[in-house]
Amino acid sequence: MHRLFCEFFNFFIFTRVTLCYSAGLCDSNVSVCPSVCFICKCIDMSQASLYFYIEDISVGFALPLMPNTIAIGSILAGRPSNALPRDLEDFLSTPNDGVILVSSGSLVNFDTPEIIRKFCDAFTDNRYRLRVVWKLKHAKVCPNDDGRLKLMPWVPQNDLLADPRVRIFISHGGINSIIESVYHAKPLIIFPFVNDQPYNAAAAESKGFAIRMDIGDFTSDALLSNIITLLTDPTYERNAHLASAIMRDRRNSTAQRVSAMIDHVIKYGDRHLRTGAYELSTLQFFMFDIFAVLLAAFVALLLVVTITCYCACRSCRGRCSIRQKLKTS
Repeated sequence: MHRLFCEFFNFFIFTRVTLCYSAGLCDSNVSVCPSVCFICKCIDMSQASLYFYIEDISVGFALPLMPNTIAIGSILAGRPSNALPRDLEDFLSTPNDGVILVSSGSLVNFDTPEIIRKFCDAFTDNRYRLRVVWKLKHAKVCPNDDGRLKLMPWVPQNDLLADPRVRIFISHGGINSIIESVYHAKPLIIFPFVNDQPYNAAAAESKGFAIRMDIGDFTSDALLSNIITLLTDPTYERNAHLASAIMRDRRNSTAQRVSAMIDHVIKYGDRHLRTGAYELSTLQFFMFDIFAVLLAAFVALLLVVTITCYCACRSCRGRCSIRQKLKTS
């Protein structure tokens, strides 16, 4: 069962060769790589005592979970913020209508010419005095005559989000970025790309602290309109503060919860935490045996009804035939 799921996941979600080479696990003369899917990795997951996954109820949908499955997404947040570098501090201190942080993580960038042009048109609109800190490799791709844009190849994301002068975060929707933004109660505009990002964006939008946009189909006017909406509509900021309060309101820290569950399993074992689904065969897991019984019962019922109708019709025909003969005689 696990092997079937592993192969399905690897085939449709990731390509093994790309992951292997990107992780440095394959030599150049190796043509076929083993799976390095972070879920599968050729390990029988049914033998795991505990599952720790990066998610948090404050930013995601409510899910039915087994007792040995623990969400630890909040471990990504709560790091103490450091003082900003001098150039960033000076940039944020200039009077403005709000500072916007733009970052798409470490794996992807909003760096195609068309996307950059749309972002630049929105950020440099003269109707608003917006100031933008933008994580972008190329610092001279956007006109910056009035100094309202600060383009940097790397930004201290957590430190900037912790600063009250930063009001909006434009992100790709990675779970780390969303959790950090929610922890610091910053509304988001999300341009999801791949993997878990569309799911994260949908959940954030449903909770009312984010606006989701399509990176392949948007205009600079639409982006600017959404920015102004986040700046002027208190609903988004209120929802962001609510989600932040939910994330922070934990009796124990994430590390303490993880440690307590590990100690629990060491003391008492994991049998009482595990689902019996792992003991089922593939046929049982997908309930093929139940469907087969139901299908057989349906066929049997259909057969009984058909035979009954046939016998009834034949009997009626016989009676009608006898009556016809009696009348003619």
